[in-house]
Parts: sequence; structure tokens; C-alpha cells
Amino acid sequence: MVEWLVPISMFWIIAAVYLGGADIRIQGGNGPREMLGLLLTFVVFLGVWALLRMLVGGFLNGPLSVAIALVGAAVLLPFISRLTFRIVGVRITGHDPPTHPDSA
Repeated sequence: MVEWLVPISMFWIIAAVYLGGADIRIQGGNGPREMLGLLLTFVVFLGVWALLRMLVGGFLNGPLSVAIALVGAAVLLPFISRLTFRIVGVRITGHDPPTHPDSA
């Protein structure tokens, strides 16, 4: 059970970096919808981590399987968050590329 503390605690850091620091735009939501999308992302992230840990656990045991599953779930976080936010009616899109003033 202690191994669950790793993905639970690391999710909030990884999600903060992606949702707060990536060049994305969150559209169509208000506070409660965005919070629901974040909590749903958390649940699906933990499910993906558990599934990856089961798959990797057949080959590796111990802390290495926890770490590899965490890296795999972290790589999939952009896809997980786009899907789960979309379920609650919020859209995550990339920013439009900047336009050069002389190109008009």
C-alpha cells in the first residue's frame, strides 16, 4: 500500500507543471467544471499507473516497477487530461502560433 503514495503525491506536481506551465489553453469551463476535470484526471492517472505497474510488475519487482509505471503514466498525462476534461465539457487546446506583425 505504501507504493501508492508515490503516484498520489507526484500527480499533483506533474499536473501542475503540465496544466500550469505548458503552452495550452483551457476553454469552456468555470471553476467547478475545471476542478471536476482535475479530480477525474487524478482518478484516471492512478488507474493508468496501476495498470502499467501490473504490466511491468510481471518483469520487475519493487521500486523499479513503481518508477517505470510512474514515468509511463506521466508521459500519458497530456492525453489523459485532454480526455477527462473533455468528458466534463472543458477543452484543452494548444495556443495559436504567434503571428509576426510584418506577415499581415
